[in-house]
Amino acid sequence: MKRLIKSLLILSLSIFLSSFKAMAKNNLVTDLSESTVEISSTFSGAKILLFGAYDGQNNDDIIVVVSGENGEIKVDKKEKNYGVWMISDSVKFSNVPKYYYIASNKKIEKITTQKEIIKRGLNFDNFNLINPKINSKKKYLEWYNALKRNMKKKQFWKIEENSIRLNKNTLFRKTLTLPSNVSTGIYNVQILHYRKGNLISQEASKIRISKTGISARIYNIAHKFSAIYGIIAVIIALFFGWVTNLIFRKI
Repeated sequence: MKRLIKSLLILSLSIFLSSFKAMAKNNLVTDLSESTVEISSTFSGAKILLFGAYDGQNNDDIIVVVSGENGEIKVDKKEKNYGVWMISDSVKFSNVPKYYYIASNKKIEKITTQKEIIKRGLNFDNFNLINPKINSKKKYLEWYNALKRNMKKKQFWKIEENSIRLNKNTLFRKTLTLPSNVSTGIYNVQILHYRKGNLISQEASKIRISKTGISARIYNIAHKFSAIYGIIAVIIALFFGWVTNLIFRKI
């Protein structure tokens, strides 16, 4: 009996010590004001508060990375012919993050090394984009820079340095702003805690963005029954064209 009690005490102590070590290492705790965003026909964007606590010291740094699902993006090249802008060439990139947002409490280059920036994807220059048709580095950079300009203009790719507020090396907060034309899907949120350039802790969470209401039903029909959706769209367009023509005849 004594041997059994002793074994249980040793087991309990081992579990406690393991838990204590795990808690000691986990010196970053974060949360989101909301983890689900519903897009309706009146959706004009969303603001989500990211906040947390960390076991910090002077000059510690926090970086937040929010990434959406990858997909295919088409880039068009336009040229002016006879006074009219026309598409002269186009390229499709696959494995493109449709949303990528980076925020930090100061300049990222002052937080960590270039090697760490590349490893963690803390800029827009190290995505593993795929395009088998581009066979020269110069041409790839031209098309990629055009893609980057388009994504930044639409606010799908964005960097906000010096935007995270730190309070007494203990608390931090950041408001994430999602544009009105954001894509649906699961968005990964990474919070990275750096000290003297080294990553000492990190936390991850997710944001689910989905459509709701009539827009959700239309979206589902368009994707599940694309042929039927196309036919209905053509019929509606013809109907409104006929009604408009009829009205103008009477006028």
